[in-house]
Amino acid sequence: MTWRRRLKDITLVISSLVFVALAAYSLQNKISLSMVTSRSMEPLMEAGDIVVSKQIQKWDIKKGDVLILPLPQNRGLKYMHRVVEVDEEFNRTTIRTKGDSNPNPDKWLIEVLSTEVPKVFTVLKSSFVFSSPIGRESIFAGLIGSAALLILLAAWRQLPKRSHR
Repeated sequence: MTWRRRLKDITLVISSLVFVALAAYSLQNKISLSMVTSRSMEPLMEAGDIVVSKQIQKWDIKKGDVLILPLPQNRGLKYMHRVVEVDEEFNRTTIRTKGDSNPNPDKWLIEVLSTEVPKVFTVLKSSFVFSSPIGRESIFAGLIGSAALLILLAAWRQLPKRSHR
């Protein structure tokens, strides 16, 4: 076996291990990807960008955080806005949000009912577009699937070559 082929095989194995480690990390740390669908948070994020979010405890919400929350009018839809007001009274957390490019805060107050809320940590300026938000389970499945394919490829490359008679 040539050194070049051995190097390719080692690269495949290392890539597989990295994919498995990333999948485990994203699942354990409750990391998700979502696509920005409006322009209300420009210039921080533009429509089509991808945001990386992580679940935080509701009592860790601070003014200035960008959260992904359900719309009060339709809880099945989500929006991403910056927290401009946090009120914690009687074991209840209520927040007011505002889009960075909007002149005024949102008209509604949101009572955070769940114990965890997705907080945006990174914005990936995107030249590609996902058609819907990608949850932790999808990230995990994609990374594990990619790792499995790389492992199969590395194993296939180890099979002896058959000579044609």
